[in-house]
Amino acid sequence: MVELDDLKSIILLSHLTDPMLEKLSDITLMAEYSDGDYIFRDGDFARYLYAIVDGKVGLELEKTTNAPVMMDTISRGRTFGFSALVDTEQKKYTTNARAIGDTRLFSWEGTELEMLFYQDYEMGFLFMKRIAKIAKTRLQIRNVQFLDIYG
Repeated sequence: MVELDDLKSIILLSHLTDPMLEKLSDITLMAEYSDGDYIFRDGDFARYLYAIVDGKVGLELEKTTNAPVMMDTISRGRTFGFSALVDTEQKKYTTNARAIGDTRLFSWEGTELEMLFYQDYEMGFLFMKRIAKIAKTRLQIRNVQFLDIYG
């Protein structure tokens, strides 16, 4: 079982109550990746939401060139893989995620999170509200990057 203090170190989870974090700890998995390992690739089925315990993860796109382009670097305490929480027919990741250095991650299966949120609506609301805020910030950053390149 994961310690509550470890979960509190994740920015997305820092506002949740201890009882909420206890429920979340029951479905929390731990994974380790070595430098250069892919956590997922663009187009893979989006099964897990991830949070970085130690290390970094690069988010890459391969849409326009043969070589991947680094779009963002996610560091300790941050989350990625939001596609696992989007209820669509084709739930797929939209970037590559690759470990930069040795990296330890928490992961949560999207369907298990959804079941937990159906049982605890307040937790689901707080969680998804924070996800929306993070997604908005990342979109704003990408817009600036786009304007720097093409503007």
